[in-house]
Amino acid sequence: MNDMPELQETEPELLIAIDRVGVKGVRRRITIDSPIGPLFYDVEIDVFVDLPRDLRGIHMSRNMEVILEAIDEARQGHYVSLEKLFEAVGRKLLTKHKHARKAEIVVRTTYYYEENINGKKVPEAADVYLSISIWRDGNIEWTVGVSLEGMTVCPSAQATYSVMEKTELHKSPSHSQRARLSIKVTTCRRIARIEWLVNAARDAFSSPTYSLLKRMDEYLVIKKAFEKPRLVEDLVRYALHYIATKLSNEGFPGNTRIFVEAESYESIHPYNVYACREALLSEVLKEVQQG
Repeated sequence: MNDMPELQETEPELLIAIDRVGVKGVRRRITIDSPIGPLFYDVEIDVFVDLPRDLRGIHMSRNMEVILEAIDEARQGHYVSLEKLFEAVGRKLLTKHKHARKAEIVVRTTYYYEENINGKKVPEAADVYLSISIWRDGNIEWTVGVSLEGMTVCPSAQATYSVMEKTELHKSPSHSQRARLSIKVTTCRRIARIEWLVNAARDAFSSPTYSLLKRMDEYLVIKKAFEKPRLVEDLVRYALHYIATKLSNEGFPGNTRIFVEAESYESIHPYNVYACREALLSEVLKEVQQG
């Protein structure tokens, strides 16, 4: 067996480097022994390394070896967070793939949080995106993202109705709909907390959405939403403002990158509307201060 050829380590016919080679869509359940007790995550993982131009391929099985080793170590309590676990995965990948300059890990999972309505706590879920890039020289880049849905009320239609019918603005009807808001923050070394992004998104909506509502709960949600109408553009602006303020208060540097996008599932149009913004933390803070 030892004399079997290593095809991956031969020279390819075309001497062209590859940016990302690896496996995608690995599904596993991970146990993290966190400071607040055991946490369980159902995750989907992608792992990649780069490939120099003079190698035919990578040893693909080594990627799965790394994932399984790290998950087993997590089960034994070696890691206190998902971030620490996947940072270790990245370092293990560079150890296994000695010719790689960079390792990347992408993780998709679900974050559960609670909404409070009329004194009742309702569990809700947000989609979470986590990625880490580790270079052999020690540099690290983190991206954490969340995506969740909320309610919006159109301020334009509400204002028009108020003028035409001579009604109080916040008591005037308008069209409302669900919208999806996504926030991503890219940093070096230090990672932004998932709950910060969730809170920034929740607060940007006219109202959160709830899985369980009784009649009085519905009344309170509608009342709150119509007192805080938001365009899809407003969702992006407020989410940027809230997350930038939090990051600044937490001491993140000005070169922290923020990406926010919103898509509104329109109720009176046969199409969706969309807005996004990508900027450095310093740029957002400057604009907010000027405004």
